Amino acid sequence: MLNVGILGATGYTGEELIRLLHNHPNVMIKKILSTSYKDKKYNFVYRNFVGFNEDICQELDWDTLVDGIDLLFSALPYGILMAHLTEDMLKKVKIVDIGVDYRFMDKESYKKYYGKEHQSLHLTDEFVYGLSEWNEEAIKEAKSIANPGCYATAMLMALIPLIKEALIDKDIIADGKSGLSGGGRTLTIGTHYVEANESMKAYKLNNHPHVIEVQKGIEFFTGETIELTFTPHIVPMQRGLMVTLYTKLQKKLDYESVKEVYSKYYGSKPFVQILDKSIYVETKWVKSSNMCHINFEINEETNRLIIVVAIDNLIKGAAGQAIQNMNLMMDFPENMGLNYIPVCI
Repeated sequence: MLNVGILGATGYTGEELIRLLHNHPNVMIKKILSTSYKDKKYNFVYRNFVGFNEDICQELDWDTLVDGIDLLFSALPYGILMAHLTEDMLKKVKIVDIGVDYRFMDKESYKKYYGKEHQSLHLTDEFVYGLSEWNEEAIKEAKSIANPGCYATAMLMALIPLIKEALIDKDIIADGKSGLSGGGRTLTIGTHYVEANESMKAYKLNNHPHVIEVQKGIEFFTGETIELTFTPHIVPMQRGLMVTLYTKLQKKLDYESVKEVYSKYYGSKPFVQILDKSIYVETKWVKSSNMCHINFEINEETNRLIIVVAIDNLIKGAAGQAIQNMNLMMDFPENMGLNYIPVCI
């Protein structure tokens, strides 16, 4: 049995980790860590756990954090883990960091996107980038995983096969839309019901950190560089994420030729589905699951390729992919604890 701890357990990603791990046959949750709800029952914080979980939230103590566990999930906001993580901790426990602190980070990028100095950049090389479908062999050998961001996951899944096969132009435009849970559980004016309901807004037009994550991810997996213009939007739904990408094909191709490329790379991947022709991607068909749905159309007049990809931002974009990575690290079946049909209503 794998003993795990969860940092940031009372955020939305932490809740999804605990919900999914509850039915994982090879995992025992030993530590539910939360400073905000110290000594409270977890089912007091999330009452969907009444009758399922009687665990008490433990106060975070960095000195004893890794004692008694084999693997630590960190679902903390940016800047916290990097201020406390040490080489000694990394020697004692496996880590899956769902935060941003160790995703292809360098000093300049971290300062630019997060407004602070990174305090443990020397540990970045200890982390393997956890895009499960594309870095499987490295993940299996890893002790520490940097879980990809939600938008980055969606865009990389859509783009890597096409760039590896030199099918598309490297100047790409992406339009992203995500539910309010992507902003976390802490209330802000932008996620207040009255402010967010019946409205949609763009944000971070030129400085969303997932742009550089995607660019570095493309370079890492394909050796190519891309120009990416990305506009994210907040939409008034609880969860779900969709990205529409626009680029040009390098030559005239029909639908089946492009689909063959996707099938080449994803045909054996349980969590990635290329939908049938003319079936449009919708967020509800992947809701509360680790699934990734992709489809596309070709504008024959302009030779432009339009790709649409949807994931659940809290599952495939966070907790689900983290568990998928844990399964790979521990040589468990990849879909163990994740083999759920999406909840479409």
